[in-house]
Amino acid sequence: MGTAEFPVEVAGLLGRLRERLAARADVIGVYVYGSLMTGDYSPAASDIDVVALVRHEPDEATVRELTELHEAVAKTGGPVGQLHCLYVAAGTAADPEHLCTYWFGDRMTQWQLKLLTRAELAEAGVALHGPWPPPGLDPVPLADLQAAVYTESVGYWRQVSRQRKLWLQDTWVDHALVALPRAEALLTSGDMITKGEAVKRLPGFGIPAALVLQIRDRRDGRPVSVSGPGRLVRAVRARRLMQRGVARLSRLGPP
Repeated sequence: MGTAEFPVEVAGLLGRLRERLAARADVIGVYVYGSLMTGDYSPAASDIDVVALVRHEPDEATVRELTELHEAVAKTGGPVGQLHCLYVAAGTAADPEHLCTYWFGDRMTQWQLKLLTRAELAEAGVALHGPWPPPGLDPVPLADLQAAVYTESVGYWRQVSRQRKLWLQDTWVDHALVALPRAEALLTSGDMITKGEAVKRLPGFGIPAALVLQIRDRRDGRPVSVSGPGRLVRAVRARRLMQRGVARLSRLGPP
């Protein structure tokens, strides 16, 4: 289990969340992972990633209670829009396809406990409440993790590269391109590199220096202005670069 000193506003927010969740009999543990634990946290761009392990799958009444809990936490202030909290039932923790109750910034939805999330939690997670390691969340074998990342690269990211309108949005440009060096590092050396490190490796995927600078500036919270025509040109270029990057990852072959 890692240790961490969170930024003051983040620590306050997590403390208020922990206090409310720890008071619930159905909560086994509350865990933080991701950029807050790896030293890569960016107040402008990073999520506050939390997994809450619960005894049973939340029913409709419980989902309403959890929604009200998060809405109450949001009213206390802090970087509430960055808070993502996945509620994982102990009996489904080993199933990466199972849809879990998920607080996503300002609303409740559903998402999976992916193998990469489990691996990040095992490598650099911390318990805000409850036992460590999290019961039922065993470390992920590297071969299984590599297989999942390869499948995501040639499946999900290939589909994303074909959707023209997405590439007009800053968030998709940044998120998708940064995924390329992260996937390559895991597939070739087994390393889970941070997004900050991935940005440094973008030129290796042919990403122009000007676009790398845009991505870095947005991560650092600096304003980036892109004109309408410039956004169109960037979308076409970035989408082609993504397609080439996905093709490069596909040639690595499944592990």
